[in-house]
This record gives sequence, C-alpha cells and structure tokens, in this order.
Amino acid sequence: MRIRLLREFITLAEMLNFTKAANKLYMTQPILSRHIKELEDKFGTELFDRSTHHVTLTSAGELLLQEAKKIVQQYDDSVFRINTFTGQNKNKLSIVYLGDAFSHLLADVLGAFKQVYPHVSVSHRDTDLLEAFNLLKSKEYDLGFVLRPAFIDNLSEEMLKEKSNFCTLPFANDPLCVAFNKSHPLAGCEHIRLQDISQYPIIVEDLKETPWAKMYSTDFLQMQNLPFSIYKVYPNIKTCAFELELNNNVVLLLPKHRRFILGANSRLMVLEDEQKYSYVMELIWHPQNGNPYLPRFIKKFTEIIKNGELPYLPDEF
Repeated sequence: MRIRLLREFITLAEMLNFTKAANKLYMTQPILSRHIKELEDKFGTELFDRSTHHVTLTSAGELLLQEAKKIVQQYDDSVFRINTFTGQNKNKLSIVYLGDAFSHLLADVLGAFKQVYPHVSVSHRDTDLLEAFNLLKSKEYDLGFVLRPAFIDNLSEEMLKEKSNFCTLPFANDPLCVAFNKSHPLAGCEHIRLQDISQYPIIVEDLKETPWAKMYSTDFLQMQNLPFSIYKVYPNIKTCAFELELNNNVVLLLPKHRRFILGANSRLMVLEDEQKYSYVMELIWHPQNGNPYLPRFIKKFTEIIKNGELPYLPDEF
C-alpha cells in the first residue's frame, strides 16, 4: 500500500469534506474519491458514510485513522533514522521545489552555494505542494521552495495550518498578471484593473489535467464576484499562450513567473493592487531537521537575496 494513500485518507478524515480535502491535497475531487475507494476495496469495508450534506467516518474509518497516523509517523521516523545510520544524510543537502517558479532561481543559488561548499552533494526534486510538505515532514528532503496564493483566503488558511509545522522564509511576491495579444484593446492601457478584463473572454487550461490552475482563473474570478466567459479550454498553458499569438480578443491570467511561455506577439501586465493578487514565494524547512548544511544554505541564500543577485525575481520583499 502506498503511504501517500494513507496521507490522503488522514487529510479527508480530519476535514470530512471532499472538496476542501482535494484542494488541500492539490488534486481533483474525482481522483481523491477514487483513491479512497481503492482503500475501501483493500480493506473490504466502507471508511466513510457519505450523504448529500455530510461526510462522517465509519467505525472502521475511525480505527484506520488511528492506525494510519501511527504507520505514517513510523514510516517518516524510520526513513530519517535509516538515512542517518547509513550516512545518507552526511555531507548532503536535498531540496524540493515547485516547477518552473523556482528552476532558474535554484540553478543560480546552488551554483553560489557549491562555490563555498564544493564537497556537499546537493540533490533536488521538482514536485507538487502536497508532496513537498510530505517529503519535508519525513525529513527525506531538507528544504523546499514553495508558492502560497495570498489572494485565496480559504486555501491560504489551510496552507498556513500546514505551514505551522515548518519554519518559513518569505522572500518575494509573484503577482498575478493578465496576458493578451499586442493588438488587444487592453494593449494601450498603462494600468489594468481586475474589472477591466471581465469584458473579454478568457482562455484556460484543462482543469482536469491541472486542477490548481483554477486558483488563478475561474475560481479566482468567481471569488472576486466578477462575471466572465470562457472562450475555450486548452490542454495546457503552452497551448493557451500560443492562442494569444493568434487571437486579439481573449485574455489569459497567469502568475508572473510563467511569463517565459509567452510569444513575441503577446504582452504581460501586472494587475493593479498587485500585493492583493499575489503568490508568496517562500523557503520552508522542518524545525527538527538536524542537517548541519541546512542553516548554511539558508544563510547563503539570504545573502544572495540581500545583495540583489537574483534580478529576475518577480517582486522582492
């Protein structure tokens, strides 16, 4: 049985809401439901009572919750102890990060760190938010670079609860932007408000493939009580960006760090009130992580930020 299934079960058992649990786990509700059904088939019994308005644990579910927490904790502790015993943690530093938001930044930071500590072996892994938290909890990885959407209150609250188990170092804002063709009616504007874009159809990624994209597209506009129409749904963000090259009437919402996907015929503008509509870029780590190179990396990273050696950061603190 995969440990991740137990982590998902624990999250749902604590929240008793499929939608909220799926959002916290950064997956779609159907995928979470399928994983829970997989567990129920494994144990041959229902773990949740599901009704139209409520989700509750069955007696078997309550028992599994107790045991799952023990299993996950034992697994996390065992991985850390074995790695320590075998020397896997010696002269090593491991980093998780969220995709294209941090890849360029991380390359420069690791280059500077390796100049000072050439004997340290650094491993890195591109992952999603939930897995990043889990890998840091289990101490399989030492630190992570993550994004937190400050403009979605309920999700931010859930992430902050998760973050309360970690030390954090916020270092930049990644503002939400609007992209459009250079011949678009908005192209001549010096400033763009969120209300301005509601007049034009939006293009979006397929939310079945990238469920978190709705945080800065459809769900975001709904939470701002803004009317919108969807021109078309595309399989991925790169296809959306290509449509902008050809269509001078649609708009695309995306974080500033993804500006590299835009073509020469497109323009990107930060929305007004950018502090309100931003992601927080953070370095996070577990307070009980005893890797001696962890504080040294954090110190070096802080020096790099203070010296302005990463000019392509969206907006430094």
